[in-house]
Amino acid sequence: AGLEISLQVRPEILVEAGGEGPKLIADEPSFSEGEVGVEVLFPDANAGNAGLIVKVAEAGLGADRFTGYEVALDPHTKSLRLGRHRQDFELIRDTRCNVPIGKWIPLRVKLEPTSLEIYVGNTNVLTYEDREHPLDRGQVGLRTWQRPAQFRNLWVRTAGKQVDLAFEPVPQPVNGEVSRMWRPFQRGAVRGGFGIDKTNPFLGAQSQRLSLADGQGEIGIENQGLNRWGMHFETGKPYEGCLCVKTGQSTEFYVSLESADGKIIYAETRLEAMPGDWHRIDFQLTPNQADTAGRFAIKLKQPGSVLLGYAFLQPGEWGRFKGLPVRKDVAEALIDQGITVLRYGGSMVNHPEYRWKKMIGPRDRRPPYRGTWYPYSSNGWGIPDFMAFCEAAGFEYIPAFNMGESPQDMGDFIEFAKGPADSKWGQRRVADGHPQPYRLHYLELGNEERVDEEYAARFEAMAKAIWAKDPNIVLVVGDFLYSQPILNPFNFQGAASDITSLAGQQRILQLAKQHNREVWFDVHVGTDGPLPDSTLAGMWSFRNALDKISDGARHKVVVFEFNAGNHSQRRALANAVAIQAVERDGRIPIATSANCLQPDGQNDNGWNQGLLFLDPSHVWLQPPGYVTQMLSRNYLPQLVHCQVTGATNSLDANAKRSKDRKFLLLQVVNPTDNEISAQIHITGFTPANPVAQVTELSGPLNAVNTSSEPDNLVPVSSQWNHRITDGNTSRAFPPHSFTLIRFE
Repeated sequence: AGLEISLQVRPEILVEAGGEGPKLIADEPSFSEGEVGVEVLFPDANAGNAGLIVKVAEAGLGADRFTGYEVALDPHTKSLRLGRHRQDFELIRDTRCNVPIGKWIPLRVKLEPTSLEIYVGNTNVLTYEDREHPLDRGQVGLRTWQRPAQFRNLWVRTAGKQVDLAFEPVPQPVNGEVSRMWRPFQRGAVRGGFGIDKTNPFLGAQSQRLSLADGQGEIGIENQGLNRWGMHFETGKPYEGCLCVKTGQSTEFYVSLESADGKIIYAETRLEAMPGDWHRIDFQLTPNQADTAGRFAIKLKQPGSVLLGYAFLQPGEWGRFKGLPVRKDVAEALIDQGITVLRYGGSMVNHPEYRWKKMIGPRDRRPPYRGTWYPYSSNGWGIPDFMAFCEAAGFEYIPAFNMGESPQDMGDFIEFAKGPADSKWGQRRVADGHPQPYRLHYLELGNEERVDEEYAARFEAMAKAIWAKDPNIVLVVGDFLYSQPILNPFNFQGAASDITSLAGQQRILQLAKQHNREVWFDVHVGTDGPLPDSTLAGMWSFRNALDKISDGARHKVVVFEFNAGNHSQRRALANAVAIQAVERDGRIPIATSANCLQPDGQNDNGWNQGLLFLDPSHVWLQPPGYVTQMLSRNYLPQLVHCQVTGATNSLDANAKRSKDRKFLLLQVVNPTDNEISAQIHITGFTPANPVAQVTELSGPLNAVNTSSEPDNLVPVSSQWNHRITDGNTSRAFPPHSFTLIRFE
């Protein structure tokens, strides 16, 4: 929908009067590859520009409140402007080109995952590859800046299919106030309306009213899932859902699975709301056609009115992982990646309303809250759901908690998680469908905290309550990152939290010693790549500083976030180097990468770093995810001495062997731009098999895998006749590569 926009719609022409960056976004699914075109007309040569915006996401009210590329023509300077918006404006390039006055100018953009080709008329005016902050996918739209312009013939071509986008206002029903995650629709000659009801909401602050007064047709609301990317339906597979409704009199209504425009109904069923208070209605829908971008609709066809308080839809058992509310394909992809441990935390836990007691009980009764990343967050997936999933998947797990939880509440959580079935909170766990205690071993307090005296005091109170219920729980301090060496534990610089002393950490260590407990400290490391940044050395320095002040207290340092602003081969190499450093050190029991999982295009906000990507219909690994998979599938438990020498010393290498000494694994990272040939010298191990198994991940630093090309960069397996003589051989390692060589 347009924001701050003053426009007129003539037949097939959109006339924009100008303003401070008004934009009109097409209500079409986002995409990564394809083409978009429009014709633009400028009535005069005044200053300002107008044109397309592409790969648009997170659009809001304000000139620069969106993420995407601006492709605009300026008749005053006779130039094409290419800019990048990430909730701000970054000029990429102004290029001279012909911009006639009073004539229709074809403007076309060809989109690739990391590049754009821009045509004015039939001339390729600019080709640009975004190596710094590529925006992978989004919607398309129109935008003007401080001048009038006219548009016609807007079209989009994806997957070889072209769609012409009409400039026609969406019919708005009477009283059309609709919850922002939904859209209204009506068909036929009906009178009705919508309204937000705040008098007695089912949950949170409001409920949605849907009414039909008279006429022939239907009126309703529809939802197309996250970012309105569309819902994936499979033919003949049942989908289960429920609604919580309220009405003053018996009201017939319908739920359906439909195409994005509502023109095709794949499945529909009639429901009846009964008069009285809020009540739940369960339903099942089985589509007769497949669709990767459909919608779920709730509608009235007969006169009546109903309040909607909660809606839920999920695949049947066929599409869920072990009966949990988790997509089966996502869970199986995580397992296939080779993950052994997950941490559930990050900045989301820092919001004051993040509380575990709001995450239990029936999902349709859990209160929503204002979250850190999103103002309308749901507790439909919380800490107990995370723990249940990890147990079903066979993962070790570490949930993180808000530092505002009270000591009493933390003691109650331990009883909920691990207490007997007849205890107060154990009974709540059983009622939630988990009769046996959770196998919880670790628990983190906070995330990226300022670990000072105030934090230490809160940690102490919570720790005592936790250990009173289970003395075996290992508590993890939600520390931050350190970018400079710590020479004096009580006087240093470079902490992201701005602390200059480890006095808070020392107090926690003293607490652990007094109670004969072990505490861990979670320190994060930057792996934007192709090498880790200074925070890796800072982490080792922090680890050594803790040893100096521990006074015998049992402690460890862990890394729960390798962090980056990308998910490319650049980040994969940095992750590999960081993991190999952790392996060599031997003191870090757990190291994990953020983010484990990312909806495609969702985190283009500076933390676009997921290892496993998903969209409504499938999942795929990114290069750093393949690093995890390669190491997991080739895991050997014993580190052996490995040293890289030479003039450049550019390679990073580790070697490991099996307990029975039958296998030797060489891991080599080449983060440079050049192929490097190396002599390999092996002592104490003689391969019996003349052929070694090689797995190699190699490609351009900015290479990523997209929804349309999920296998753009994947590991390649091969056999290598190593020709080792007297323990010596040689091999060339490609630029930007991670190579595993398994000798037998």
